[in-house]
Amino acid sequence: MIAPDLKKVIPFFQPIISTADRGVYAYEVLAREERDGRIYSLGPYFEDPAVSDLDKLTLDLHVRKLAFETYAASGSKGKLFINLKPSWIYMHREHYDKLPTLAMLDQYAIDPQNIVIEVTEEELIGDYGIFGKLLTEYRKAGCMLAIDDFGRGASNVERIAHIMPDIIKLDRSIVQKTDTHHSFYEICSAMSAFGAVSGFNLLFEGVETASQLERCIKTGWCYLQGYVFSPAKPGFETEYANGKLLTDILYIQNAREGWNIRRRSEVCTTMESEMERLRPLIPLEEETLREPAALHGLAKELPYYCVRCFVCNDEGKLLSHIYQMEGHAVVVITNDKPGTGIFWELFTQALDALHGERLGHLSSIYKNVATKEHVMTYTHKLRQDRLLCVDIMSTVLY
Repeated sequence: MIAPDLKKVIPFFQPIISTADRGVYAYEVLAREERDGRIYSLGPYFEDPAVSDLDKLTLDLHVRKLAFETYAASGSKGKLFINLKPSWIYMHREHYDKLPTLAMLDQYAIDPQNIVIEVTEEELIGDYGIFGKLLTEYRKAGCMLAIDDFGRGASNVERIAHIMPDIIKLDRSIVQKTDTHHSFYEICSAMSAFGAVSGFNLLFEGVETASQLERCIKTGWCYLQGYVFSPAKPGFETEYANGKLLTDILYIQNAREGWNIRRRSEVCTTMESEMERLRPLIPLEEETLREPAALHGLAKELPYYCVRCFVCNDEGKLLSHIYQMEGHAVVVITNDKPGTGIFWELFTQALDALHGERLGHLSSIYKNVATKEHVMTYTHKLRQDRLLCVDIMSTVLY
């Protein structure tokens, strides 16, 4: 591939939108070249394996310098995302105190806290320990760290553990498949939950349609980027397309969440009341619980939205058979191995919630591994070492 003419290379900036205030949170720097009166992306040049890392780095440093010049002169309040490949960063392993990006920030008097270093998804050839020390220099200076294109190529959770990013950008190929493959939507939801407990925010890039935007917001993403808002442009624009659409979707989502909270409370209250009524139908002794009809009477009396029930101990060991409600019928799924563990990832959360005087806990929605249903589990403390678990259809919330 012919090397770009550096005199015709210019930085473009694509806005990144925050769902918190619906404003422009940041801009990603993207390399462009002007040829014959038209603008061309230099992405293919950076992705061409025939182009050496040194040539790519030379071009990138040029674009970075121009981007910082433009940013410093603009007075923009948004953050700036710049892409760095691990191999480029690793080139400076002998010179921790001479990282080019930090030198440029000093040159243009740019606050490092306004810079987000995007570590692109490629396999690192080298020592992760040294690579981590190099990234620490950026973080010590005040820069934020992000993982770019997560979900493509060499992406793995090991990289998250090593980098401990502030932001993860999910690859555009995943968001674009959420329209046609529900499993990709579930991956996005899982990543959102992972981010919530691991301390990083999520950025969804490549959002192009209203339906993709709605799905992104449903999964709980913090930041959004894509043509549905704006293509990359040569300046730092604060206005973007489809602002009303974003506001409307957020309003509907917030209203839905408010309804869900109220509905969850109603379901919990109903289940607690039902437990008081049905408590005499639940045996506590292990020998009785192992009988095929031990919970048959209980299963027939539970509300219509309950799909299965069983009893376990406080270590998650299944003590009864599993009773599955199918219309007016009750199907007993025989437990041939009393005392085996139950596979429910939210069990420990229920135990924590049921400390003290509280008797009932309703989990968040999850996908049952065996049945592939989306359910919640209501856990009721029968006594300190006996728990009744009732799976409830998630659709009861809607």
